[in-house]
Amino acid sequence: MPSGILPSVGLAAAQVAAGDARRQKLQAEIGLAEADGSRAEPAAKLQKACAGFEAIFINTLLQEMRKTVPDDGFLPTSNAARTWQQLFDNQLAETLASRQEIGVAKMLYQQLQQGVHEKK
Repeated sequence: MPSGILPSVGLAAAQVAAGDARRQKLQAEIGLAEADGSRAEPAAKLQKACAGFEAIFINTLLQEMRKTVPDDGFLPTSNAARTWQQLFDNQLAETLASRQEIGVAKMLYQQLQQGVHEKK
């Protein structure tokens, strides 16, 4: 078996695990908000879900952009470096989403709010 296959499988597994962890965290936050019952306002839950979606969206964009950068061999890449890069991208996505400057969460929130009002 070529030695290059195993590192890429490990990196893919780490990326899937990081994505699963983010989804589970978002689902847990939504579940906690639902458990609060009347104290949690539906609009606040929707905003939190939209912000979580924006973080996942930004992380996906970062991953896809990194795929376009050729590995010219100038700097050696290891599994540790790739894992660190993935963790960095996850944190960067969370930070960018929390700043609310990109606007995906805001637009999604507005669209979903309109849908909720139309159903009533």
